[in-house]
Amino acid sequence: MARVSVREKKVAGRRVSRGRRPIRRGGGRAVRAVVLACAALSVLVALDHLSSSGEIRPGVSVGGVALGGKTPEEAREALGSLAFSRGEVRMTGPGEGAAIPARRLDLRFDAETTVERAYAVGREGGIAERISDRAGSLLGFGVPAEVGYSRQGARVWLRNVAERETAEVRDASVGISGSDVTVTPSRRGYALDVPASLAALDEALRALRKETEMVGEVEQPRVDTAEANAAAGDVREAASAPIRLTSGGQAWSVPRSGITSSLEVVGGDGGLRVELDRDAMGKSLARAYAPLTVEPVEAGYAVEGSSVAVTPGKEGRRVEEEKLLDAVEDGLFRGVREYEVPVAVARPELTTAEAESMKPTEMLGSYRTDYSVVPDDGTRVENLGISSEAVSGTLLAPGETFSMLDHVAGLDYNDSKVIVGGKETTADGGGLCQVTSTLYNAANFAGLDVVERTPHSAQLPYIRPGMDATVWWGGPGTSDDLDMKFRNTTGGYLLLREYVAGDGHVYAEIWGKPDGTEVEMHSEPVYMDGTGSEWVTYQTVERDGEVVFDGELHRDAYEPLVDGRGEAIPPTDVPVAPVDP
Repeated sequence: MARVSVREKKVAGRRVSRGRRPIRRGGGRAVRAVVLACAALSVLVALDHLSSSGEIRPGVSVGGVALGGKTPEEAREALGSLAFSRGEVRMTGPGEGAAIPARRLDLRFDAETTVERAYAVGREGGIAERISDRAGSLLGFGVPAEVGYSRQGARVWLRNVAERETAEVRDASVGISGSDVTVTPSRRGYALDVPASLAALDEALRALRKETEMVGEVEQPRVDTAEANAAAGDVREAASAPIRLTSGGQAWSVPRSGITSSLEVVGGDGGLRVELDRDAMGKSLARAYAPLTVEPVEAGYAVEGSSVAVTPGKEGRRVEEEKLLDAVEDGLFRGVREYEVPVAVARPELTTAEAESMKPTEMLGSYRTDYSVVPDDGTRVENLGISSEAVSGTLLAPGETFSMLDHVAGLDYNDSKVIVGGKETTADGGGLCQVTSTLYNAANFAGLDVVERTPHSAQLPYIRPGMDATVWWGGPGTSDDLDMKFRNTTGGYLLLREYVAGDGHVYAEIWGKPDGTEVEMHSEPVYMDGTGSEWVTYQTVERDGEVVFDGELHRDAYEPLVDGRGEAIPPTDVPVAPVDP
């Protein structure tokens, strides 16, 4: 019987060693594969080294010059034949571009260092890096050239180019002058990016290229030349022949220049379009159809003795301009050259019938003041006549406001006595306040709405205190205008009459349509002494028998009147005129 070692035991037909790990046969195969691969790689590296020993790797190039398979000496000779450092460097742009002599850039090409870089491809770094570079060289491996140049010189040059190449964008436009139609072409905008262009120049030089593109921002015009040319063609087509206007057997024409000057080219989201300038075309058409226009005659009034007669109105004729312009605007761009002028009746604002219905037929209110109480050499009475005539005959439409200043200011008056600031002096237009006060009271007694009135500073003998009104348009002692205004609150026209009579009075009359208005007015003193006075004016207004106002109209305070010698005349010494002279 065989002996069995205590360290071995036969189990299931295998011998197992105690205390030892079993050997895995699969792990041995992996180790052998790695060893074989390394051996193969070593052989390949060795063969690759032997095949390219002393030569630049295949596929390596510099600036488009293939250096693969050449020795460094051969590569230097190939690169040395380049005239890279001479000639000029050109940068293309949106315009003509620019070129700079290589000598201005102090351009230098270092062939020795460049060849060393090319020879180092696949020979530097770890095995994996070398193998990657060598594999890449088979597909083409560009090596940057060692190039030196003056970057400051390039920067200065590019800045100068930027000043010349930079341009504001310009939209194309159409100009119209008379019959001439011109087109200003569009221009794209351009702004050179100097730092980015410097980077592009550097990249090109390292690739031994002496031409590259400038870097910048291009802005395209919103309206290009083609659009402007098309719009100009539309203008020329619209004005290709005169416009003919006809009416009632008559004919007129608008020449081509008149058409052209009435067209305008406007821009929008949809591009350029040609439109009709209606105001300009209206002026051209108006010159042609002026004979068709007949102004209407307004109805009016004439005073004949104590009655008012209507002066008849007359219809006129007017061209319906907007209607004609609509037709021209619609047809002009469709080739329509002849248009019938639409004519309508022009009615006067006040027709004969309307004037008859609103005719002043009765005197609504009147008043008179005594001018004989004021000493005068004749100049003041003459001023009374001038200002009265300026007022008399005025027609006031319903709702219209009468202004005394609008009628009497600035006329050719005589110098005579006036009251300014309560002082008697001599100035141009003495007597106007008496005419104003007389008309003011006539308006009140007619029941009209007085909207502006200023009393005098002192009592005057020709008008009762509280019932006076002054008018002034600047002069000694004041720079503010004083006016008297009233509004026509009736439903018909008012006729104002004022005149100077030989009986020593100024008369004012307001004629209109009867409206059932009755007015009473008077004034009473609150106090009156040597220092001054205060008067209150009362008014009662009835319409168709019904009292619509009854009370105090206003209160006025008066100072002593200072005469031409500078002496004060107390109110108690000034004659008080009656309510109804």
